[in-house]
Amino acid sequence: MFFFLSKIVWTIINPFNFIVLLIFIATIFHFFKNKFLYKFFYLMALFCFIFSCVLPTGNYLLNILEKDFHRINIPEKIDGILILSGAVNANLTKEHQRIQLGSASERLFASIKLIKKYPNAKIIFSGGSPYLFDNLLKQADIVKTFFDQFEIDTTKIIFEKNARNTYENIYNSKILAKPKKNENWLIITSAFHMHRTLNVGNKLGWKLIPYAVDFYATKKTLWIPSIFLLKNISLLSLALHEWIGLLTYYLTGKSSDIYYN
Repeated sequence: MFFFLSKIVWTIINPFNFIVLLIFIATIFHFFKNKFLYKFFYLMALFCFIFSCVLPTGNYLLNILEKDFHRINIPEKIDGILILSGAVNANLTKEHQRIQLGSASERLFASIKLIKKYPNAKIIFSGGSPYLFDNLLKQADIVKTFFDQFEIDTTKIIFEKNARNTYENIYNSKILAKPKKNENWLIITSAFHMHRTLNVGNKLGWKLIPYAVDFYATKKTLWIPSIFLLKNISLLSLALHEWIGLLTYYLTGKSSDIYYN
C-alpha cells in the first residue's frame, strides 16, 4: 500500500504536474468568470514556474543532500557491498531487448570497480520492479545480464528481486546479508539518496558505509535567473521527491531521522 500510495501522490504533486494543475484550475475559474480565484491561481502558477524553472532551486536543494558525501572515506577491510537499484530502465530494456541504462548508471560502474577491488566481499544487488502495474520486470535480472557482459562472476552475487522501494532494499538485503556487528558494509547509491538510505539502515540496526555516486548538483548555487528551464525543473523534481521521501520515511517509522548525521 505504501508503494502504490507514494507513486500516486508524487504523480500529482511533482512540480511540472502541479503547475499544470494550477493553470487548469485557474482556467476553470476564468471560464466561470470568478475574477479573484482565477487571478489567484494564475499568480500561483507563475510563482511556481519562477521558483521551479527560472531559479536554481533544485540545484540548491540537491546540494544540501549531496554535500556531506563529496569525499569517500572507506576502511581498508570491506566485508560486504550492497548495491541499490535504479540504474537501468526496465521498460526500455524489455522493448528494445538491449540493456538501457538510466541517469544513475554510475551505481553499476562503481560496483564493477569495487567488486574487483574487494574480491572476498559478499555482494548483494537489491532491486525488484519499480512500476505500479508490472511486477515482472525485475531490475535484478537486467543487472545480472549487465554484469555478465562485463565478465563479472555473478554466481558470487546475491540478487534480491522483491524490493520496490528504499526501505525494502535495506530490509530484504539485511535478511540475506545477516551482517555481524563488526562487519564493514558499503552501500552504493546516488549521493542525493544517501541520507534516506543510511537512516533506514540505522532504523534497522545496520550501520552502512556510504559510497556515493551520481552527483547532480554543483557545489555552489548561483541565485540568478536561468534560461535552462527544463533542467531546473528536472533538478527540483528530483530534489523534492527525495526531501518528501526523507520526511515521509521518518514520519512513518521507516527511518531513524530526516537528515543523516
